Amino acid sequence: MGIETAIAGALISAGASAAVAGAVAGFVVRVGASLIFSALANALSGKQSRAQDVGRQLAQPDTAPSYRFVYGAARATGTPVGAPVRGKYIWGCWILNSRPSDLSTAKLFLDKREVSFTGDPFNFAGTGGEGNTFPFVGEDGTASVVRFWIGRGDQTSPPQQFLNDVPWAAGADSELWKASDAWKGRTVIWMRLNAGADRNRQERWPASPPLVEMEGRWSKVWDMRDPLQSSDDPATWTWSDNHALCCLDALRQNPIRRYTDATLHLSSWQDAANVADELVTLNSGGTEKRYRAAGTLIFADGEIEDQINPLVLSGAADLIRIGGQLGIKPGAWQAPTLTVTEFFSDGFTATDMVPGAELVNELRVSYLNPERGYETADLKPWPIPGALTEDGGLPAPQSVELSFCPSPYQAMRVRKITGLRLRRQERIEGASLPPEAFDLVAGATLNVALPSPYNALDGTYEVESIHPAMDPLGNGSAVALTMPAALVKTDATIYDWAPTEEEAVVSEPYDGTRKGMRDPGAITALTGDAANLNTGGTVIPRIRFAFAPSPSAGVSDYEWEYRPTAEFWREGGRIEADVRDGTGDVFAFTGPLATGEAYDIRARAVGAAGKSDWVEIVGTSPTVSISLVLPIFVSVAETSPGTVKVTYEVPNDPDVDAVEIFAGPDANPANAAPMRNPIYAAQGSNVSASESGLISGTTRYYFARSRGDYASASGFTAARSFTTA
Repeated sequence: MGIETAIAGALISAGASAAVAGAVAGFVVRVGASLIFSALANALSGKQSRAQDVGRQLAQPDTAPSYRFVYGAARATGTPVGAPVRGKYIWGCWILNSRPSDLSTAKLFLDKREVSFTGDPFNFAGTGGEGNTFPFVGEDGTASVVRFWIGRGDQTSPPQQFLNDVPWAAGADSELWKASDAWKGRTVIWMRLNAGADRNRQERWPASPPLVEMEGRWSKVWDMRDPLQSSDDPATWTWSDNHALCCLDALRQNPIRRYTDATLHLSSWQDAANVADELVTLNSGGTEKRYRAAGTLIFADGEIEDQINPLVLSGAADLIRIGGQLGIKPGAWQAPTLTVTEFFSDGFTATDMVPGAELVNELRVSYLNPERGYETADLKPWPIPGALTEDGGLPAPQSVELSFCPSPYQAMRVRKITGLRLRRQERIEGASLPPEAFDLVAGATLNVALPSPYNALDGTYEVESIHPAMDPLGNGSAVALTMPAALVKTDATIYDWAPTEEEAVVSEPYDGTRKGMRDPGAITALTGDAANLNTGGTVIPRIRFAFAPSPSAGVSDYEWEYRPTAEFWREGGRIEADVRDGTGDVFAFTGPLATGEAYDIRARAVGAAGKSDWVEIVGTSPTVSISLVLPIFVSVAETSPGTVKVTYEVPNDPDVDAVEIFAGPDANPANAAPMRNPIYAAQGSNVSASESGLISGTTRYYFARSRGDYASASGFTAARSFTTA
């Protein structure tokens, strides 16, 4: 029996006509829940990747390259999918985008250096584009060492010169190129590279194969607002960096699980696209579109909604479910459309705080900066207004990566919205809204105006979830249709923006020049138990250090040196290029070092193309933490007038080498002084110390502690007092 049949039967039994019962039953099964998926909460609960991390991953040679979409105007990193060498040339192909691209204009970068060129790189029948400036020309300044062709996705074969000069042949030349190696439907670049003269080779090619990047306008996306575009015909689509349209495209075109138009709430996407195109005034002059998107989205295993979350977050948006369809809530204020004066439920829960562990009072936001070669840049830390005081002065910072946000000013607006939304703590759950709320969906707002004594809850609320429910027989309810909902108190000021007051000055000098092998990442160091070598009887103090690998290809190893701070550098050793820890960093341990001494460590990448600059960490001191048993009190006595002798037993602890005995004027060991140097003795033996010259009636307090290797010490024993006769 289907659900409609069951509901209709119940209605007929209650006296309804068959026609009415069937209509109501058919209506009931169309009612669906609506809920919001917080992009920020999703981001904070998982690992956030930076643009540099994505670029480093994509730069590695791979015969099965990662499936990726490049959106907006951005710099894309190429993945080598084949780079055979014949004679003095590398004949290689790099995939840039796993779909066709606009690329009406394009800039090529090799190892972070722009390649100025002549010729037509889109003409596969000709000689392509040729580098025409140093270091991409020969010694005489004329012969180019770089020749390249760009396929926007409409290519049907490799460049003709590849087929002529390095054709595939069964057996000996099976790794070379044949006409079917076109990478149809993909955006790729083919390059013929010449090492050139030895004199400038290291400067010309700091990595082999080189890091290949291209700037331009990338994926074309469907815009439902354009009547000339068809959702099913990519040939009608145009390039756009509209944030909502890029998010929609990722859902519709991804290789994991594509949404169809029937499973998307397209009207919400159209509204969000309009919001994204709104012009926002800049304090520095001019305007920019409210929400743009740029960057490379890599697809992997997992839910597609989770994978596009960084893209969604970069526009202060959230995905929402409306029945069986997926929609979007844009990062803009939506005025209330309903005032609720009564809840139709037996009870509800109202809270006005979240757990302290979830509170955030400072945001540290990064974004994609075109002025830094489309690498990540950081805004200044932003204390959420009033939050630190509300939280009792305890800082609670949180980092947020807006990896698809190509503007610092957009990043500032998103930062404010996400920060103030994080501070919303007043919630109502379990309240059933009246039938008039049927049109509300997650992300909508409503006014709550309840009678006393519930008027303390009055205000404007955002719908976090709503679950329309029907009681066709009216069992125990004043209405047949109710909407159990979860609400969070909100405010229009969250989305307000005053550029003259809130827009910070962004001025970040940046030199994109790269020479030689690229540097590894900044060094971090660990000391203590995580770094020391414990042989069972002896602890050897060491420092563990780690750093992100150099993004240059062709790294053979890393060399490192160390020194006591301000002394001469000493050879440390070499680390193989593929050594990684659990976080993907290169790591190593020093040899035995002295505790209490500060050390500097430096490392650099080494390869056939040369050596990078040193990266350095200074002032790290190895430490050893040893837990020692306390000495055992034996006695305290006045051995002669004014002379007091105190005795302790050395504990039965192999790590204890000596005992220190202290005397002081009160029961606080911080005010006590040692009575003599540490007393070295065997375990179980007694050690004593005396002080003299005390006048009659003087009260003194005595303490002891154990000492061991590496200046380790136990705590102090309890105070023992004695008053002279």
